[in-house]
Amino acid sequence: MVLDHLIQLVLAEYDLGEITGFRHLFSSVNDTYAVEFGATSYALRVHRADPWWIGHDDELRFELDLLHHLHGAGINVPVPIERTNGDPLGRLENGRHYSLFSWAPGKPGEGSPKRVGLVGETLARIHVASDGFQSPYGRYHLDEANLLDRYLAKLRPTDGQAAYIEEHAAEIRRRLATFDPGPTGWGVVHGDVQSLNFHFTDDDQITFLDFDLSGYGWRVYDLAYYVTRIREKHRQPFLDGYESVRPLTDAEREMIPTIGRLAWIREEIGATALVKRLRKPYMTDL
Repeated sequence: MVLDHLIQLVLAEYDLGEITGFRHLFSSVNDTYAVEFGATSYALRVHRADPWWIGHDDELRFELDLLHHLHGAGINVPVPIERTNGDPLGRLENGRHYSLFSWAPGKPGEGSPKRVGLVGETLARIHVASDGFQSPYGRYHLDEANLLDRYLAKLRPTDGQAAYIEEHAAEIRRRLATFDPGPTGWGVVHGDVQSLNFHFTDDDQITFLDFDLSGYGWRVYDLAYYVTRIREKHRQPFLDGYESVRPLTDAEREMIPTIGRLAWIREEIGATALVKRLRKPYMTDL
């Protein structure tokens, strides 16, 4: 019933011909569907009604504008498709928003040092290109309040865990208070750099996708989030790829472990697992 309704919606709102395939892909923050018009595939995203970082539809429009900007800068990202009325953002009767995107070819994951280097290089290109991005719409900040305070308030640690977590949180706050990332170290960030959020084709073309958590933050957050979760042998190729486009400042390099701990706090992994990651932010070799 839901699929039938969405099929009729897409046919009515987009002038792309007849639908030859429609299937549910996955549900997480949003519901995502694959839509086929002949030999051309698209991704339909039905946005969750109330993610905390999206206060109103202007913040969704920020993301769509960003994708257009990055595409215009020559970076492979899904491109929002305009509805017949010219607006890429629509709203369902239940209040949820929806948008249609060009398909991201290939498969998720990196798998080799060469591809990990391309992840780093492309992430740096996204950061550099977004320095010139302007939008009339606002977006949330990945700052101390939203990366640390919001998630610490949700934890229910034991007494011993609480003391350990509070000690590390205080150290993170101290480091953030004196952190100067340099003139380009704060700006638009992807916010969720992980292997499900970029696709590689067989000829090593990479497409970055899923900018749902993008916002304004420390650029090193994107690096720290990713590098603390990948194999040890891949960490340097990733950083080398990134710095081939945007060299890091000494302060940014030194902050990677600290920001990595901050990223684990944001993951909401529970107090027991968090204590482990605060002690050792880098995951063991997989």
